[in-house]
Amino acid sequence: MKPIDFFDTLYDTHKTSIFSYACYLTKNQKDAEDLFQETWLRVAQNPPKTKKANDLKAWLFMITTNLHRDLLRKKRIRRLFLLDRSSASHLGSGIIALEETQGPFRSPTEFERAETHRAISNALGKLPEKLRSVFVLKEIEGFKYLEISSILGMPVGTVKSMTYRAIRLLRRELAVFCPD
Repeated sequence: MKPIDFFDTLYDTHKTSIFSYACYLTKNQKDAEDLFQETWLRVAQNPPKTKKANDLKAWLFMITTNLHRDLLRKKRIRRLFLLDRSSASHLGSGIIALEETQGPFRSPTEFERAETHRAISNALGKLPEKLRSVFVLKEIEGFKYLEISSILGMPVGTVKSMTYRAIRLLRRELAVFCPD
C-alpha cells in the first residue's frame, strides 16, 4: 500500500473518533477543529512505524492528547503574560453537542433524549480535564487501561482510579436520571 493510500485509510477509519475526542478535550468547536487538523498534519509529517490497528488508534489519541496539552500550556502562558481574562472564560464553556437536534421536537421521546444528551454533556464538561480524558478514552472510545496509560503517560493504577472517580462524579451529577 502506498503511503498516501495508507494515510487516507487511516484518516477515513479514525477521523470521527479523533474529532469527537478533540471536542471532549477542548469543549470548543473552533479549538477542536484546530486540534483535529494539527493531529492529522503531524500524522502526515511523521507517518506511523506500525500498521497494527490498535497501536495506530492509541498512537493517534496520544498525538491528540499531547497537542491538547501544548494548546493548554500556550493558553496559560498567554493569560499569565497578557492578563487576558476573556480567554479564560472560553475554557469554561460547555461541551459542544455533536448531534444537535434541529427544529421542533416530533415526540416526547426526542425531547427526553435531547435533554439527557445535554445533561450528560454538561456533566462531562464539569469533570476535571484529566478525569474527563480518562473517562472518554475508556468508556466512549473503548481503550483498555494499558492503552490509556500509554496515551496519557500515567501508571495503569492511576488510570483505573481516575476512571472510578470520574464515574462516581458523573453518577452524582446525573443522579436525577437514576431514581432509586
